[in-house]
Amino acid sequence: MNKKKVIIYTTITLISAWIIQSVVSVYFMQNQTTAGKSVFQIGLSAMMFVPAVVAIIVNKGFKGFGWKPKFKGCGWLIPVCMFVPGIMAIAGAALFFVFFPRFLDFGGSYLIAQGEQMGMDYQAMLAQKGMTMQTYNIISVLSAFLYAPLINMFVALGEEVGWRGFLYPELNKKFNRPITWIIGGTVWAAFHFPAMAIAGYEYGFDYPGFPFVGWIVFTISCIVMGAFEEMVYNKTKCIWYPALLHGAVNATSFVLMFLNANEPDLNEYMILGPAFNGLISMIPMVALAVILGIAVTRKK
Repeated sequence: MNKKKVIIYTTITLISAWIIQSVVSVYFMQNQTTAGKSVFQIGLSAMMFVPAVVAIIVNKGFKGFGWKPKFKGCGWLIPVCMFVPGIMAIAGAALFFVFFPRFLDFGGSYLIAQGEQMGMDYQAMLAQKGMTMQTYNIISVLSAFLYAPLINMFVALGEEVGWRGFLYPELNKKFNRPITWIIGGTVWAAFHFPAMAIAGYEYGFDYPGFPFVGWIVFTISCIVMGAFEEMVYNKTKCIWYPALLHGAVNATSFVLMFLNANEPDLNEYMILGPAFNGLISMIPMVALAVILGIAVTRKK
């Protein structure tokens, strides 16, 4: 491992991302409107390309990341990357709603309430298109499985080139894979910390121990997802596969928010679920990661 290169990469990546997040998060908190939210989302999307840009600079070129699409011997991983994250996310959400059934609502009351805070009337918008919230939910779930992962893949590529294409392989030159997963996942989680603390990104503001508990829970989810994506990248040596997996995770986690009920105390429990990175809803994903991780490390 080139220690100097890893330190330079990590430092520049985190500082650059933290600056971008802080600016757009403060702007969003001062402008709780649709425009403010758009600025926040665009800023976070742009931030996702920071790891790739810094990795290419530190690496002194584009070589070695696995840009060329690869299908022979690993094409079977395409449906795995597209569908397994959604299956795990749904299983995790179901587990969350088993513990907290009062938070389940197929009518989209939470989304409607969130829209009203931003000056949007979701029901009126859907009515103009001849749709109900239930129909919209079905369409959203189908899109999350069928084509949203492919679209999100191009944005997720910005992080995957940096994390899986550069950082994890460098760490793995010195550490075994479980240690690499832990260190890499911790860095990946820290990449998002300012937005979580300033704008309530991922879990909101109301959970106990804000924001430190949120940072810990999110770090666990990043370690687990990073392990999945590293295993896929190590198997394929093609950066498009972990990017597709990452894109599928992002697509599914957004759809699950439609199932929330507009309960007054829901925000206190979002640290637990139903999104894939909640402490309860991540249990199926953690279990699968442990099983695959043991199998991979034993085989090696």
